[in-house]
Amino acid sequence: MYLVGSDFLNPATPFSCDVSGNNRTRPMNDSQCEMIKDGEFVQILPCEKWIFDKSIFQSTITMEWNLVCSRAWLSSLFQTIFTIGFFFGSILGGVTTERYGRRSCVRTSASVTVFLTIVMLLSQWLWLVLLTRFLLGVSTAMLACSVYMICMEICDPSLRPLASTFYTLTYAFMMIGMAGLAYWIRDWRPLQAAGSWACVPFVVLAFCIDESPRWLILKGRLEEATQVLQRASRLNQSKSAHDLDIGAFVQFAYQKQNQIQEVQNSNSPKLQPPSGNTQTGSSTNNDTQCSNVPPPQPPYGNDQDASSTNEGNKLDYKSFNQGLGLDDGVGTWWAGPVALLRTKIMAKVTLTVVILSVLQGIVFLGLSLNSDFFSSPFLYVGLLGVFEIPPYIVLALIAKRFERRTIIIVCLFSCGSVLLASAGILLASIENEWLILANSLISYTLISAVFVVMYPYVLEIYPTSLRPWGSAVSSLAICVGFSIAPIIIENTENLAWVPPAVFGSCATVAGSLMFLLPKTNGRSLPETVADLVGWSEAEKPRKRNDNSLDSKQTVGSISYTYHNEGFTGN
Repeated sequence: MYLVGSDFLNPATPFSCDVSGNNRTRPMNDSQCEMIKDGEFVQILPCEKWIFDKSIFQSTITMEWNLVCSRAWLSSLFQTIFTIGFFFGSILGGVTTERYGRRSCVRTSASVTVFLTIVMLLSQWLWLVLLTRFLLGVSTAMLACSVYMICMEICDPSLRPLASTFYTLTYAFMMIGMAGLAYWIRDWRPLQAAGSWACVPFVVLAFCIDESPRWLILKGRLEEATQVLQRASRLNQSKSAHDLDIGAFVQFAYQKQNQIQEVQNSNSPKLQPPSGNTQTGSSTNNDTQCSNVPPPQPPYGNDQDASSTNEGNKLDYKSFNQGLGLDDGVGTWWAGPVALLRTKIMAKVTLTVVILSVLQGIVFLGLSLNSDFFSSPFLYVGLLGVFEIPPYIVLALIAKRFERRTIIIVCLFSCGSVLLASAGILLASIENEWLILANSLISYTLISAVFVVMYPYVLEIYPTSLRPWGSAVSSLAICVGFSIAPIIIENTENLAWVPPAVFGSCATVAGSLMFLLPKTNGRSLPETVADLVGWSEAEKPRKRNDNSLDSKQTVGSISYTYHNEGFTGN
């Protein structure tokens, strides 16, 4: 309701200049914003009041505060200011969840969301409505960030893809439910209240959940982590956990974590997992054995020494030092962001991901907000929700079998082609609403598929130490796209062909940029920048002395071989 609810809270509504009550004024031909005042001299004056068409909506933000003509920019601000808040909330959510915990962030942001919603519903001033919309963007972004983090951290690793799919599917069901709700409630205040009902039980549920045990261990709060895991064992009726000392495993996990952070070379002391008695009385089961703690991989690379040597096609792994960002005096906190742009390979990947994410956000939210073009916005938004479900389910099943980059490229180019075809139909003045509706639904399905595949793909192309930063940058860039989309919609009301033309162009450009990024299927996740350089070099066929296409790249002890579009790694 907060993100795409402006389709119903503040839709574009036909209006005309209200000249009633003054016999000396009359509407000006072909103008909704000016009127003619008769007298000794004929004057053209701006309208002071307007009459709105209430055949579909009884009350909207625009109707209540007359956000038309010279104040029309405030109408688009209603949506844009929320996405701007969402941008800052995404940053703040990452900081607060890491510092104060996932559960605390859930409780605080859920409570703040309820409070701000009540303030907005009771507000009689536009400035207060816009302010609460901005703050709601911040609080809901923090809420979404912390909830998703808890969901992934307490879920069994083998079930995370399924849990993520279910988590995302709720968005599609929400759109269907919101369309039905808006069909019965045509006043923006009651609709906002009805659409925000879930916030109330959310606050109650927020005080029933446990803190993430992973975060508790990270912060050294071992007793609390033990209690959480013991409660989980009781709730899940775990038989094997009854025979194990959970406290000992929590202590071991904490020690191992600290050792990974502190160790600087391979001569680190070894940690052995705590022994536990299983049902068979054996403590040497492979499932309970932990390997020795390896030395940490260099987190950031230095591209100045990343070039190939003259002897063969070898890359000097040792040249990828650990101090990038820190050596520059930037500081620990900024080491990660600096590393995203410091090396040539990382700058190329990061800038491409940022532009891709902005374009992706424009197309996705733009299609969601473009309901004003259709005679029934309720049917349009409801169908968007229905057509969003198949890509989540289908791609969750096939994404592992097909190259993710190929899926994204095909979907983006197909989406762009369909949208550009819609723009051509509208530009040719072919009035066929069902044809345009079908094209919009197909385009939305394709861009939804891109969202499903793009998130894990971005995680796969970043080295381990930079993966959280890469994901954060991508999410923030999507928020920027979300902020641009409503501006495009609001400023092209009289040019119906422009939005699909812009969105289609964005999708096509995004599809072209995907060729700058590497393939990921069949490859282990990159641990360092050196691994990513190895990927890039391995994808470039090199000529051997016998002029046959074959190349081999070596990064440290990792050997990559590329031949005839096949890829093998040892």
